[in-house]
Amino acid sequence: MIPQKQQTQFSPLHYIKTRVRSLPIHKCYINQNWEKSGMASIIIVRKHTEAKFTFGVYLVDLFALGTKNTFFNFSQTQNTIDNLISRDNFIEIDYNKAHNIIYGANQFAEDNGFKIHKDFKKITQYILEIDDDKIPLIDIEFGKNGKPLIINGFDFI
Repeated sequence: MIPQKQQTQFSPLHYIKTRVRSLPIHKCYINQNWEKSGMASIIIVRKHTEAKFTFGVYLVDLFALGTKNTFFNFSQTQNTIDNLISRDNFIEIDYNKAHNIIYGANQFAEDNGFKIHKDFKKITQYILEIDDDKIPLIDIEFGKNGKPLIINGFDFI
């Protein structure tokens, strides 16, 4: 009797943690008023070989809390992305700037005793490039006058 191979279940979480960084970054988007409001909704889109995309969405508080909310969608169509970016006034942004906003705000938050959203470290950080010297640093102001500023309000993701 020949043993049968066990079929492994495909897991989007496993794929994102182990392979999504090998996909090219397709486009990045940010809400238009992020600098004034101190709240950035950022979408990082990676392109699969076929006409599918995986993307991460990050709600980032530049004034104090870093990544407040984050989620991903795996193997979606361009139509899904178009519907998402049409909900608000999103504009394209350079990946390096998006990366600096997310990681810079998270570092500022952690330096000031705040915890960033658990799903960032658990999964959506893997949609971003590794935060190392290959990503050029961009000067972005975090906090207000260098200090954390908490504004009561609502999330807009």
